[in-house]
Amino acid sequence: MTVKEISIPQKNNVIGMKKFYMKKGDPIIVPKGIEYLGDWDGYKLEDYQFPHILNKVLTGCGYTEYCLRNDQPLVLTSPRLFLLKNKEDQHQGPLEVFRVDNTVEKTLDFEIDINEEKERSERKDKWSEEEKSERIERLHREIREYTYKCAIKHVTPKILVTYDSFRHVKEALGDVINSYQIVVDEFQSIFIDARFKSDTEIELLHQLKGLQKVCYVSATPMLDKYLDMLDEFKNLPYYELDWSSEDPNRVIKPKLEIKFSRSLNEEAKRIINSYQQGKFDTRLGENGLIESKEAVIFMNSVSSICQAIRSNKLHLEDCNVLCAQTDANDEKVRKAFNDVLKKETEELKIHPKVPKETSVIGKIPTRGQPHKMFTFCTRTVYLGADFYSTNARTFIFSDSNIDCLSVDISMDLEQILGRQRLKENPWKNNAKMFVKTTSKKHKMTEEEFNRRLEEKKKKSENLLSGYWNADDKIKHDLAENYQIVAKVQHYKNNYVSVNEHAGSDLVPVFNNLMMVSEMRTFEVQQVDYADRFTVFNAVGERQVDGVGQEVEDKFKIFSSFAKSKEKLRYLVEVSEMGLSETDLTNFLSLIPEKFREYYTEMGPDRIKANGYQESKLKEEWTKEHQDELGVSDSLILDIVDYFKLGQRYTNPDIKAKLKELYQKHGYQRTAKASDLEEYFWLKKVYMPSIKKNGFEIQKKR
Repeated sequence: MTVKEISIPQKNNVIGMKKFYMKKGDPIIVPKGIEYLGDWDGYKLEDYQFPHILNKVLTGCGYTEYCLRNDQPLVLTSPRLFLLKNKEDQHQGPLEVFRVDNTVEKTLDFEIDINEEKERSERKDKWSEEEKSERIERLHREIREYTYKCAIKHVTPKILVTYDSFRHVKEALGDVINSYQIVVDEFQSIFIDARFKSDTEIELLHQLKGLQKVCYVSATPMLDKYLDMLDEFKNLPYYELDWSSEDPNRVIKPKLEIKFSRSLNEEAKRIINSYQQGKFDTRLGENGLIESKEAVIFMNSVSSICQAIRSNKLHLEDCNVLCAQTDANDEKVRKAFNDVLKKETEELKIHPKVPKETSVIGKIPTRGQPHKMFTFCTRTVYLGADFYSTNARTFIFSDSNIDCLSVDISMDLEQILGRQRLKENPWKNNAKMFVKTTSKKHKMTEEEFNRRLEEKKKKSENLLSGYWNADDKIKHDLAENYQIVAKVQHYKNNYVSVNEHAGSDLVPVFNNLMMVSEMRTFEVQQVDYADRFTVFNAVGERQVDGVGQEVEDKFKIFSSFAKSKEKLRYLVEVSEMGLSETDLTNFLSLIPEKFREYYTEMGPDRIKANGYQESKLKEEWTKEHQDELGVSDSLILDIVDYFKLGQRYTNPDIKAKLKELYQKHGYQRTAKASDLEEYFWLKKVYMPSIKKNGFEIQKKR
């Protein structure tokens, strides 16, 4: 019996890791006058040591176009089929590009919305093994025919493929692949997507191992401390393009306006309503004043997009939904549009629907094509997709309490901010970000996380030891069981993964990539989004100007005062400083609730009239509100945040939730379902599916 040595990473301090081994070379200085990499004859991908990492620093620098136009055979592999289509649509020139098409990808392991892991696993069994083999064989034949035609025509072959199907390109090309440049585009997504489909990322890294000309490229690479934890990256040469030394004006810091909110859905509704009502922001552009009549909204959740469609009664002609093109997503989005049509025509008893042949998942308009008023984007569009709107504003929604809704400030943010390409768009380098910081319910200390990490590593070690010490006759059964557990529990209790490379038996291994991804997820949620200050700090560390810095400075001054009278006096001063509505709202959200209520209930003039004395303010406030129910602002916010417009709730469910919220806020009142009428216009409904009465939330009072 052979006992294999098991390699388990040693103890790591998630936040405090400082030791790097990355081989960082001298910066690659881009000469003055070069705006796109393809215009620079001095840069040759083949001149650098392979494999290597390239930090291109700037999004939109034309790296993909350079790869498509140079004279080197190329396999460009990307995390998103959506991105490959966008790059191919933009490409201008006589080159013949072969893209592994979606109709083939569906039968294999194609790129999907990262939140649809269940759908992904079910779809794998849609075809028999014989059908899969036939489709793969056809794909191999098409790739070889394409390269043969390129040789006959004396053109350079360029193959575009997703991470998922790279192995099929490698198998089709055989040893010839070593003459190709392999560019792994947006390689930071290997870490991001590992939380949702780590098997795909592990398989890609396995297939790349040993290839001679691999370049991992990104404008926002994974942080060094995490790259160093993976054998595939830690010893690689690391090159970085320097755009600023020769011409500092080429690097323009985008401006990000940050607003903290308890209800991101309500913020989205306000934005959409303002556009629907023709209340457009205006700025001075290259050709005079320009109105922003288009909004690009990054939500990273198909469900959130569908909710926005329903609650704002949007039609297909109003908005462009950009997400992974899966059957599940198509069904969700189509139903949202159809629900709007149905509700609008209920009285007519006619229920029109979006025709089945009409696509509800859109495409990014290429340069010169018209844009719709609203463009909704999931993470599918974060990476490298280009927008050419002359007037679109960018809005970002990030909820750190839900893993798939959180924007990684270190990697996602600059990608999003780089999506608008046209210089004549005065909002090109600007965005507004709505943030929900980590709640107490989701807080976790670093000590607690590291303890869980060590427990999972220990369990992984025990499971792997059990496999390698087992009789050879039962190893396959053990590995098969490990594989099922990993898929069902998604690495909840350990990091054991099972390699299933073509032509090999099942082999369990330690999934280091999954562990690193979890460590980064912890850092995003518990450090970057811990509170408002940490969000400002995280943004400040990137090449982004966070508009919230002024707010943070004013809050520090407010906090330095010991007496309430001094705090109230400064609160009035801040209100008279001419801050933007967003900055003033953020400042008020930082200060203690009682001071915030003095400001919102009494106003700065009455605070001043009472000599900034808290006792007098309390007395005046009590006299005015002695006959009221005494519902606090925080309780109202929680009620409005929980109950969603357009949704239906049973009477017992409403009563139970109100009782819970009343107790949480110390509100002495017996909860009744009808209490909800104090906050919303309600419609009594009967829900036949569960045979219960309830209310439908119509609109806020």
